[in-house]
Amino acid sequence: MSELRQDPVTGITTVLEPERAGRPRDHVHPVEVLNEAVDCPFCAGHEQATPPARLELSLPGESGWTVRVFENLYPALTARDDQEWPGEIDAPWPYRGTTGFGVHEVVVESPRHDDSLGAYTSAHAALLVEAWAMRIREWREDGRFASALIFRNVGAAAGASMSHPHSQLIALARVPEALLKELGNFSQDATESGRCVLCGAMSADDAGGRIVFDDGITVVHSPWAAPSPYFMRVAPRRCSATLADASVEERASLGAALVAAARAIRGALGDAAYNLVVHDAPYSAQHAGLPFHWHVEVFPRMGDQAGFEWGSGVYTNVVDPDVASSVLRAGLALE
Repeated sequence: MSELRQDPVTGITTVLEPERAGRPRDHVHPVEVLNEAVDCPFCAGHEQATPPARLELSLPGESGWTVRVFENLYPALTARDDQEWPGEIDAPWPYRGTTGFGVHEVVVESPRHDDSLGAYTSAHAALLVEAWAMRIREWREDGRFASALIFRNVGAAAGASMSHPHSQLIALARVPEALLKELGNFSQDATESGRCVLCGAMSADDAGGRIVFDDGITVVHSPWAAPSPYFMRVAPRRCSATLADASVEERASLGAALVAAARAIRGALGDAAYNLVVHDAPYSAQHAGLPFHWHVEVFPRMGDQAGFEWGSGVYTNVVDPDVASSVLRAGLALE
């Protein structure tokens, strides 16, 4: 019999229908080989093909950069240095709109075109996380933005237009609705019970055996109310609002956890396309000390949303998270 499960962090309701499940790889969208010019602009030696670097980090002993950050050549949002706030645009009533004020950056994660997150060394993964933390901090200190979102698209089915390993950051002048909803869930639970919903969810998944990776600092788990097959949530054990303020040890641990999640996907599902999103507290919540527990969501592309999902906002998952965690652990062991 199907079940309706609700996630206390996102508020998303999921219909769990394990009877519809097949083999783990049956519904995977594979990573496609994207058609690119021979001279990939993200590869080392082609820096002139991109905007100037805003940040370059290198591993000890390596010549040249390991992680490089610059403005997206085709940004979704932009902001001049002297621009303080988005301008209103002429919109027909009852619609409202503003100019596309914000920041859109590319984080090239490796100078090597054929590299992948699952192949990063621990030091390389830690350096990537350090770059993410620095960029979140940079735009927090700028003072004009409300929140920053980091995301990673792997494969054309996940929205990637370049196969060279990279992630992106977008800083926004307003807090997105999904993040506002999460902030409200954290605040409500803290008010009603004095607890953090994510800490509680991790404890429940600990007890339920839905842990994929755990080094005592960071945990990768398959949540009881996962919205899609083989969905994973990655979070620090220490309850903290922002990755920007994570310790050196926590950043290194997050890097190791993300590598483990990527390897688990590859071992269990093959070359599956997937998305990775960092959920960080809005800047105002960080300044005000509002309850939030930063985390990362990783979701392989397994089929598409259809009419029910779009019309109801309720997700459908055909793989029991208990089974998913077991399959992912086995996939990680294979790697």
